[in-house]
Amino acid sequence: MTIGQNLSENKERQRLEGIWWAVALIWAGLVFGTDSLGILPQIGAADAWSWIFLGAGLLGTIGNLYRVISSYAPNPTYWDWIWSGTILILGLGGFTKLNISWPIILILVGGIILVNVLWRRD
Repeated sequence: MTIGQNLSENKERQRLEGIWWAVALIWAGLVFGTDSLGILPQIGAADAWSWIFLGAGLLGTIGNLYRVISSYAPNPTYWDWIWSGTILILGLGGFTKLNISWPIILILVGGIILVNVLWRRD
C-alpha cells in the first residue's frame, strides 16, 4: 500500500464516520422529538435512550456490513465492530426486562479481540 492509498483510505474512513455521526444525531433528534410529543412507541422497558442506541447500533452494523461487501470502502476494523455491537446491545437491552446487556457486551468484545489476535498475520 502506498502513502497515497493510505491517505485516501483515511479520508474515506473519516467521510463514513461523518455520515454515521450526522445520521445518528438526526435519529436522536427524531427520537427525542417523538418522545416529547408522547408518541414514542413503548415496548418493554424501552425509553428514548434505548431507541437512540438501537438506531445508532443498527446504523453502525449496517455500515460495517456495507464496508465488508463494498470494493470501494475500507474494511471495518475490529473496533468498528465492537462499537457498533456495543451500542446495538445497549439499545436492545432496554427492550427486555433482563439486565444481560453488559455480560453480552463483554463476551462480544472478548470474542472479537480473540478472533483478531488469532487471525492476525504480522
